This record gives sequence, C-alpha cells and structure tokens, in this order.
Amino acid sequence: MMRFFLSCLCLLAWSTHTSAQNFEIDITQFDSWIFSNLGNTDNARQTLADRAEMEIDRMSLSTPLRDDQIKKLRFAATGDIKRFYDDVDQAHREFYAMQKAGEIGQENVNELYQLAAPLMQRLNNGLFGETSLLKKVARGCVDKEQAAVLREREERRRKLKSEIAITSYVATLGRQIPMTQTQRADLMTLLTENVQLSDPNHQYISYLLMYEMSKLPKLKTILDDAQYKAIEKNFQRGVMMKATLKDAGLLDEE
Repeated sequence: MMRFFLSCLCLLAWSTHTSAQNFEIDITQFDSWIFSNLGNTDNARQTLADRAEMEIDRMSLSTPLRDDQIKKLRFAATGDIKRFYDDVDQAHREFYAMQKAGEIGQENVNELYQLAAPLMQRLNNGLFGETSLLKKVARGCVDKEQAAVLREREERRRKLKSEIAITSYVATLGRQIPMTQTQRADLMTLLTENVQLSDPNHQYISYLLMYEMSKLPKLKTILDDAQYKAIEKNFQRGVMMKATLKDAGLLDEE
C-alpha cells in the first residue's frame, strides 16, 4: 500500500512541476486510491458481489446449505457491501466539502490519502472476514453440526494465512539480517508455535510479529549475539506500536 502511495506522489509531483498553481485532485483520482486494482466503483461493486458468491460457495462445499440459509447469507453479504459503499459515500462527501473549501491541492495529498486509505485497506483485507455480517449470519443460521464444520474450515484458513504472513515476515527479516536456512526454519517454527494471528491480513501484522518476537527468550538460542542485537531494532518498532495494535484488536494484553 505504501509503495502505491509513493507512486501516486511521484506522478502528482511530476504532473504539477510546471503548473503547481492549477494542481487539483479530482474524484476519479481519489477513487483510484480506494479501489486500486478493482477499477472504478461500478466494477468494484460487481467484483465484491462475485466474491460474496464465491465465499458462500466455499461454505456450501464445506457443509451442504439449505436454500433458505443461502438466501440469508446472500442478504447478509449485500449488507456488507452496502455498509462499505455507505462509507465510500461519506468519504466522497468529505472530499467534496474539502473541494468546495478549496482544500484539494498538492499540500493536501496526504490528508486526502489518509481519507481513502482505510477504505482501500478494507478492500485489500476482504469485506467478508470474521467481523462481517456474512460470517455473523453464517454462525447464527446453521445447526450445530454445520457450525462445527464451518469453524474447522475457518480455523484451517486462519492457520494457512498465518503461515503465509509469518513466512513473508521471516523472508523480509532474512533480507535485513543474514541467516542460515536452519535459522530461518527454526524462526518460522518458533513464531508459528507461539504467536496467534487473529487477522493475518491486517496491515499492521508485521508490527505485531515484531512485538511478539520481543517476548520470546528462545530467540536467543536461534540467533547469534550479532544477529540478535541487529534484530532488537525491529523489536522497538513493534513495542512502539503496542497501543495501536491494541486499538486494532490485534493485541489482547492487559
């Protein structure tokens, strides 16, 4: 997401090099930040509807669903999409208010991007996660046997996503701090066995892993002194984000 933002800033800076006085971000540019690779708002709406159907199909493959259950799930998914677009409409209203006040200039790029970024992140994470209406209705409209199957399915998916997130983090860490293959494998095992990721797709997941690693004394048995000293800098970044991680629901500590 940050690379995309920096690219936007470069393009905007280039486009305003000779005419900074006339620079202005329009609603199309603003929406391109929100919807990113999904195209415009109409294309994104259809894509989200398709993703909802795919999610319901996956549930049906895990455990057969009755027609009335599928109908409830589709209605719930429609609610998730509507809730998202209600927030898009609110962001549009704020955009137009800034535009009317003459506050859509180069100096406001960061402010505008921060208005669009949470919506873009919601799309990137997926609208039909554990807190979605779709998942809440799914948990409420199925019988005990179906619920058990779906819980098992979701737990498998969470573990798989967690492994992917941890693998990605360890790979990034390996580019910063040279490690042997054995050390990388041991670090993967240590994190997988000791860290629970409730939302592996969250934008702050790397900070959570940094924070959690700072509490694992066994890490010193995997890394040598020089490696451990170098990695401590990452710990501090995670610790500084502790309050933010709590606010995001990623950390349940006292």
